[in-house]
Amino acid sequence: MSAGHRSSSGSDDVPRQVTAPSSETRPFGTIRGKLLRILALCLTVVVVLLGIEVASVVRRDLAARATSESVTVEITVQRLVHEVQRERGISSVFLSGHYEFGPLFQEYRARTDAAQREVVQLLGQVPADTAAAVRPMLDRLSDLSATRSKIDSKTIGFNASHDYFTERIAALNQGYLDFNLINDRELQHGLFAMRSLANAKERTGQQRSFLNGIFNSSGNRFRDDEYVTLLDILANKQVALAEFTRQATPAQRQRLDRAQSTQVAADIAKAERIAVAASGGALPERVNSRAHHDWMTAYIDELQGVLQSVADDIQGRADTLQNEATTELVVVILVVLLVIALLLWMFVDTNRSIIGPLAVLAEDAEDIATRRLPEAVAALQTAQEHERPPPPEPMRAPAGAGAEIHSVTRALDRVQSTAFALANEQTVLRRNTSESMANLGRRNQNLLRRQLAFITDLEQEELDPAVLANLFQLDHLATRMRRNAESLLVLAGTTSPRQWTEPLPAVDVVRAALAEVEDYHRVVFRRIDDQLVAGAVAAEIAHMLAELIENGLSFSPPEVEVEIYGRRVPNGYTLAVIDHGIGMSADAMAKANTRLGGKENFLVAPTRFLGHYVVGQLAKRLGVQVNLAESPASGVTARIVLPTSLLVTGPATRPVAEEEPELLRRAHVIPPQAVPESAEPVPAPVAVAVLEPEPVPDNVTQHQRPSGERTRNGLLKRVPRNQGSNQNRGVRAVPKPPVTDRTPAQVRSMLSDFRGGHKRGERASRDSPMDQAGPLPVSHQNAEEPR
Repeated sequence: MSAGHRSSSGSDDVPRQVTAPSSETRPFGTIRGKLLRILALCLTVVVVLLGIEVASVVRRDLAARATSESVTVEITVQRLVHEVQRERGISSVFLSGHYEFGPLFQEYRARTDAAQREVVQLLGQVPADTAAAVRPMLDRLSDLSATRSKIDSKTIGFNASHDYFTERIAALNQGYLDFNLINDRELQHGLFAMRSLANAKERTGQQRSFLNGIFNSSGNRFRDDEYVTLLDILANKQVALAEFTRQATPAQRQRLDRAQSTQVAADIAKAERIAVAASGGALPERVNSRAHHDWMTAYIDELQGVLQSVADDIQGRADTLQNEATTELVVVILVVLLVIALLLWMFVDTNRSIIGPLAVLAEDAEDIATRRLPEAVAALQTAQEHERPPPPEPMRAPAGAGAEIHSVTRALDRVQSTAFALANEQTVLRRNTSESMANLGRRNQNLLRRQLAFITDLEQEELDPAVLANLFQLDHLATRMRRNAESLLVLAGTTSPRQWTEPLPAVDVVRAALAEVEDYHRVVFRRIDDQLVAGAVAAEIAHMLAELIENGLSFSPPEVEVEIYGRRVPNGYTLAVIDHGIGMSADAMAKANTRLGGKENFLVAPTRFLGHYVVGQLAKRLGVQVNLAESPASGVTARIVLPTSLLVTGPATRPVAEEEPELLRRAHVIPPQAVPESAEPVPAPVAVAVLEPEPVPDNVTQHQRPSGERTRNGLLKRVPRNQGSNQNRGVRAVPKPPVTDRTPAQVRSMLSDFRGGHKRGERASRDSPMDQAGPLPVSHQNAEEPR
């Protein structure tokens, strides 16, 4: 019975599995799945509808936040503009000849620097796009320190200083925020009003610096196009104030009116009329430039207060919009969460009232199919004949289940009871089948034992080489049939009847395995370390080796040898069978190792794998590790690791002929093999034509055998070794010529040539009459055929 470790990837390697219908394997094919679809649809509709509203609210909230941040930046920049305007005014007065204003530079410049630092700090807190839009305006003031130095050293003129500060203020007043993109009308009007008032204040600041220069001039008159410039400043101021009046709220207009109704405003208006009345020439009357500067500064401060109040109104409106958007967003999110929670509660309630009992029932049925029923069946299969394992627990309906679920529970309980009864019948049938197989295997083994004994008697009495060769072939076939009968006993769960009390050498166990395989001549012993194996398990180990050796011979080319190694290892003794055949795929090798480990039942396997299950059963029973692996070049290596419990320590002693086990007697017909890796020199093998396990003593030659009983053809009969030894004690010793040392390759070549010569002699004997050719000599090669 071949182990058959090669296999294709055909469909018969794996038992057919029953798959569930597609509606059951899909998650949405169940009641829970359908409810989930309804829930998902409702949630999708709710989320889409509310998501649109949430997106709108989020956009408004983000816009409100951005507007609030932008307004904050705009107001902060206007404070910086105001300080730069003040510094421009004091610089213009200083350059006009009023050097007494010099000590005020430090105060004005410090306030400008503080406002600039405030803007820089704010840019680090706002979004990056807002900071990127304002930073170029702020960079225009990078050369402010150099301009201040020129003013201190009076190396810059009045007009140049005025133009420098005016250009920087104009850049800061440009702004970066597009007010038309703001959706809130009130906030939009407020921003336009703030920008208009800022422009008006800037024109007022330009007017202060320009008129101070005119009022402080030596000729007290306009030069070149200075009058046109003044008119342009006054016109732009009036346009900005008109735009403010159109955009501002009534309260904001009232605050501006109060600022323009003061005495300071009246003095400024009078000075303005004097300048306008000059019509580009000499002033009709002189105006004190220092007083004019003080008036304009106070008036500009009043405008800055109005501007700050407008900015506060804008900031308040922006904060209100942001708070409203945030509140609306929170309300919408709460509504969405409430709707989702309501839908989830409906789903959970439905699940608890309908799906819950069904799920519990399904889990109970799954537990029956995977645990309770298999455990009960396993208990039936492992129970003794007189034992009665209890049936599995009955199924019970879940608490709160309806009548339909109770009906399903009773039906499943009946299915469980029927399956247990059927398993009981199958167990009895399997037990009877195993006992029948074991009984049949024992009968076959007894018959084969008697047949082998009869063949042995015929071999001992027959000297005709041709007949003797046929008897050897018949003996070998009977030995292989006996292995098949023992395989039936192994699969039936019984132990081998061939046991021996004395330990046997490992090499003899291997030779016994070779006696049970075909084409054993291709098997080569590479190295077999000396080791004794317990006699009680020697036959079963030889059986395992025979299955693996025959497998290697079957799946390797006929001209390629199969190698056998035996090595001592720390955890026992390893026997390796190495072939160089077609090999195996990784998947097939993994499945084969599972079978060789005794982890599968042979009743569900294809018949060509029965050899695997025989080896697996023996390995599991003996505690032996058997596995297959790839050979270094090609083919498969089968390893058998014998534990130390199966080994015996001590010198290897061969039993005498009467006490020698039948297993070993048949192993002696295997010719000795070469062991090239062994450290000790190996003598050349000597072909033996007799069945005795030991050679004839060296002091007795073939021609000096004592006379004894002869056959009817007149030839000397062979006698048992113990009798021959007693008769040979009186024979004169003749020195035996020395044996020449030969390599294993030379020994194999000699044996092959000897066998070829014998075959040619057989053909010649068939072609010519026996009486003419005479009796043929006994063939040693045929005498060594395994049994």
